[in-house]
Amino acid sequence: MKYLPFLLLLFLSACIGITRQQNITVTAVRDTISPDISSLINLYQTFEQDTLEILPGAYGDPGSWHFGGTAIDSQLQPLLSDRMYNKDYLFYACYKFNLDPNTIGLVTRAPSEYESSSVKLFAYHKQTNTITFETELAEEFGDAGDVLIKNSWLYHSPDSSWRVILENFSSSQYGTPEDTVATESYDYYHLSWNGNKIDTVSTDSSALVRVYKTMTPVRKK
Repeated sequence: MKYLPFLLLLFLSACIGITRQQNITVTAVRDTISPDISSLINLYQTFEQDTLEILPGAYGDPGSWHFGGTAIDSQLQPLLSDRMYNKDYLFYACYKFNLDPNTIGLVTRAPSEYESSSVKLFAYHKQTNTITFETELAEEFGDAGDVLIKNSWLYHSPDSSWRVILENFSSSQYGTPEDTVATESYDYYHLSWNGNKIDTVSTDSSALVRVYKTMTPVRKK
């Protein structure tokens, strides 16, 4: 009997240890629960047209964004991409549409170098319940004499596939104030969704520029 108090202490210690281990385990499980991706998808506005012009807006002027979108909570952002983005800026949900029967396209404004000026297309695969692809469709960026402006048209083709015609303008200035060298170029790309990713159909800029300008309305500068 003289060992009974000692045995009780051992028993109580064991019970407390089990309880603590259970609490730790429960906490760890709760911390690893992923947010429901449907909460992310529901932030996007449904797009039901067959053509969408994608523009980044005026660089340095967030009030003029063509794709303002709805801010995506930081807890939901990892569902979009596991790439490293500038954490000082947010993602913004803009439009969703059916890329194909198994995939939803998510047009999203995303962080870039200095602000959320990039417009990207993310592909959400229904069967795997994950984002499986991303590509940039628009951007406007300038720094130390370098300028990049990327615009595109997203359209539903007669063969029922989604396609993109993308215009990429880049310019650069270097040298001294007395002797400045400037270069600029326009490049055009024809892209197509193949069910898994965006494929490049053509890079014939001389032909694609005519198509792009036909689709793009004349704007006042």
